[in-house]
Amino acid sequence: MGIDHIDAQDGARFLERDFNQCFQQMRHYDGQIIDIVKFALTAYATLAGAALAFYKYGIDKCLDYRFPAIAVLIVGLLLGFILLVLVIRNRVYFVLVTRYVNEHRGFFLRDNPLGFPNMTRMYTNAKQPPYFDRWSSQLILLYGLALLNSGLIGVILYIFVGSLKYYMFAYGVLFFIVQLVFTYAYLQFCEGKTASKAVFGKE
Repeated sequence: MGIDHIDAQDGARFLERDFNQCFQQMRHYDGQIIDIVKFALTAYATLAGAALAFYKYGIDKCLDYRFPAIAVLIVGLLLGFILLVLVIRNRVYFVLVTRYVNEHRGFFLRDNPLGFPNMTRMYTNAKQPPYFDRWSSQLILLYGLALLNSGLIGVILYIFVGSLKYYMFAYGVLFFIVQLVFTYAYLQFCEGKTASKAVFGKE
């Protein structure tokens, strides 16, 4: 009986430590998403500025610097898509850890320990939050990143053509939609999967 009691205490201590560590992980993944978007804002401003400077310098000197400028923006666009994927992956990690925390809380609160009623109905649902929650702060940041990527498409076309055309806006919108569809499809794929299946694609 003593051994069982020690085992129960060890198990409780493990779950407590695990719960605390998961909260730290939640903050880490949320912070990662914010940091990625902040980095993207700085990087895009730098790249767009450098590309337009190339382009304007070429015009002033009667030289064609369009392709070096476009090359800089294409590198930025590739970087932007990688950053988008990183945000999506961090969203997956965040949701998994948050659901695990909810499962912990639900396990300990189901019998109203010490008479605690949880009147605020603090999260206990291990199936929440959804991977794709269209109005979550993380997804709104992702939309902003996708919008920046789409803006690069417009700038690339503007430099290539040498003037502003209506179809540049259309291509930007189309690319924005493609990014959102990719995001939605990937996050919906993770829904209903175990942690290993959602992260690694297999058990």
